[in-house]
Amino acid sequence: MPERQEIQVFPVLADELHFTRTAERLRLTPGHVSQTIKKVERLVGAPLFERTSRQIRLTPLGKQLPMT
Repeated sequence: MPERQEIQVFPVLADELHFTRTAERLRLTPGHVSQTIKKVERLVGAPLFERTSRQIRLTPLGKQLPMT
């Protein structure tokens, strides 16, 4: 079962599409946000975000997940 923090990070990152801004909103470090999303993706078994050096986007699976 996902922890509360894991549930909070996904919708904020989906809204911001930026690790640093997400971290600032949640009062976490960007590294912690990244590790939390990686953990959720391992639990789900698929990527929820497409990451490049310049942008982050939701994958089709990420778009299907509830944001709240």
